[in-house]
Formats: sequence, structure tokens, C-alpha cells
Amino acid sequence: MNIRQATTADFTELVEMFKDLIKTVYHSNQLKDDIFFHGAVMDWFRSGKDIVIAEKDDEIAGFTLAYIQDLGYINPYYYGDIAYIKPHFRKTRAAYLLYNNVVNYAKQLGLEVEARAFVGNGNKNSVDKIQSKFGTPEFIHFKTNHIKEQ
Repeated sequence: MNIRQATTADFTELVEMFKDLIKTVYHSNQLKDDIFFHGAVMDWFRSGKDIVIAEKDDEIAGFTLAYIQDLGYINPYYYGDIAYIKPHFRKTRAAYLLYNNVVNYAKQLGLEVEARAFVGNGNKNSVDKIQSKFGTPEFIHFKTNHIKEQ
């Protein structure tokens, strides 16, 4: 397993992984058309965000999206915005390598790391296990679970 910077050649697979992530995180919401997912990933490249891929034997296992966030009223920090690992790679070192890369890069920049993680659908223990190696929890994001009218 190794990590590398994403390139535009990874675009289609990044879009699919991002869409899979959104399906999981926003499981009770209806997704919009694929063009919006393509646009989001295109914006990551356009704005120079750090997209790092984990791969094994030339197969992409997952990715992280991170960037410097400067809100203007606190010191800038390195924001670990997205981490996604494909289901069949979730018991490998992919998540560890990607998280570790975010943390180490932030250290090189002299910045603290902020990140969010999806803890729904029974994912809390997995998130706690991996994220606790890199930091301590500060917030929990709550969401109402409205039932869709049919």
C-alpha cells in the first residue's frame, strides 16, 4: 500500500468514490445529478486542494481531501475535509496511511489539524479507533432524521 498525489487521470474514480461517500453520509437524502459530483471534484483540482490517493497494486483504495482553512478570526489550520476508503480496503492500512499523511503534512506547515468524521450507521467505533491515534474529538454533528414522504 502506498500513497500519492491525485492527478486528473484519477478524476473519474474520485467522482465515484465521492458519490459513494455522499450516499453513505447523506443516506436519507436524495442525490442530485452526477454533474454536481463532477463539478465538486473539478473544483478541488481548480482550487489546488490536496487530494491524496492510497493505492495497492495500482488499484485505488481511497483518498483524502485536505487544505488550509483560514477563517480570518482564528489561526489558520489544516482541514482534513474528506477521507474515504473503499469498503474492501477498510481493514487495510489505507486509512492509517492517509490520516498519517494529513497529520504529518500539517506538522510540516506548522498547523493544527481539524477534521470531521461520519459516525452514523454504526461507524462510530471504527472512527474512534483510527482517529484517536491522531487527535481528540471536539465536536459531534447531529442531524434530524426526517422520514421521507412517499
